[in-house]
Amino acid sequence: MEPVIVEKPEIYLVGMSFYGDPFDTHSDWAGENEIGRVWTRFMRYLGENAEKIPPSAYEEAMYEVHVYNEETITKGLFEVFVGLQVENLAVVPLELVAKSLPATQYAVFTFEGEAISSDWHMEIDERITTAGYQRSHSFSFQYYDHRFKGVDNLAESVLDVYMPVKPLSPAPCGGIAPLPERNRYEGLIRYKKGDTQAEGDLGIAQIAAT
Repeated sequence: MEPVIVEKPEIYLVGMSFYGDPFDTHSDWAGENEIGRVWTRFMRYLGENAEKIPPSAYEEAMYEVHVYNEETITKGLFEVFVGLQVENLAVVPLELVAKSLPATQYAVFTFEGEAISSDWHMEIDERITTAGYQRSHSFSFQYYDHRFKGVDNLAESVLDVYMPVKPLSPAPCGGIAPLPERNRYEGLIRYKKGDTQAEGDLGIAQIAAT
């Protein structure tokens, strides 16, 4: 699970979002949780309002963006945005919201089959640090294209996960500065009902809080 480091320009998206604990009633990768519900709302909208989608939309792929803040650390709350990329934000339908992801470097992790629903998120920061990078922004996104065959067919699917990064700062002695204890990221915030927050988790939300 080694990341590929890529450079991306600013990315413009239109879609729908949810804010809260998406796993409050149903666990991760369950279509009944709030992530599944916002996807259902958005896909229904696309099917019923094709004429409202900006003509500049790139419909070959979908994005799921997770945006973190101080409440992610204290309450397990964060924003989940789902949508598609557009050339610009000149036209945004009333029912949709827009996102502008900053130009930055990303560590891209590619997962196949059952690995998509595994605990890969527990290793993300270690892999990023080993590659000589650290988190740079308080968001991440999953990229769904033709390779993803659906939640019910993960065995045949491929998923790319993008984590915004920047090079690690050199330590005073000339080595690599380690990440602070609370900057250890435990992934795309896989809260489940009844879980307790692990010590030092939510590192990317910690970036947002500083």
